[in-house]
Amino acid sequence: MRKHTLNASRTALALAGLALALTGCGKVSEIAGEKAAEKMMEAQINQNGGNAKVDLTKGGVTAEGTDEHGKAFKMEMGSAQLTEADVKIPFYPGAKPSDNSGTRIKNGGGEMMSIELHSSDSTKTVSTWYRDKLKTAGEGKMVFDSSSEDNGMSLSINDSKAHENVMVNVSADGDGSRITLIRSVEDKPAAAN
Repeated sequence: MRKHTLNASRTALALAGLALALTGCGKVSEIAGEKAAEKMMEAQINQNGGNAKVDLTKGGVTAEGTDEHGKAFKMEMGSAQLTEADVKIPFYPGAKPSDNSGTRIKNGGGEMMSIELHSSDSTKTVSTWYRDKLKTAGEGKMVFDSSSEDNGMSLSINDSKAHENVMVNVSADGDGSRITLIRSVEDKPAAAN
């Protein structure tokens, strides 16, 4: 009996030492904080009858589940890996995606994606390139095009037939340009019988 108690005490002491060592490096408290935040977010989503699983380990927030009406959703905020094919807007040549900037939200009614890029080129050069590139995409659609004082711009093309909207925003970012690309698509309404 005494030997069993001694072994249990040694094991407990070793585990306590390990926990203290890990706490010293901050990893345990970081993981515990992530898990607590995930549970709080899940509780917030689930309070009205939804069912969600939240994950903060991928460099952003990922939440997936069903809403209070039973419709599936998935949100990747800051962790979505998006391409030109996803957003259906060309990436400016040489522009690089900003860290943790990809967002994709899918729900029962549609999808929205956004990504932020950075270019070392001036806002005027980038804005001119996007206007030329998207000129034909705007034919027959509602287009909103505005310029900013820093030679940047905001260009939005709304296609009501396809239930789709694309937006390009170019603004100054240090010696270069910040480019934000957004695409949203609504599910088409079912045809009436």
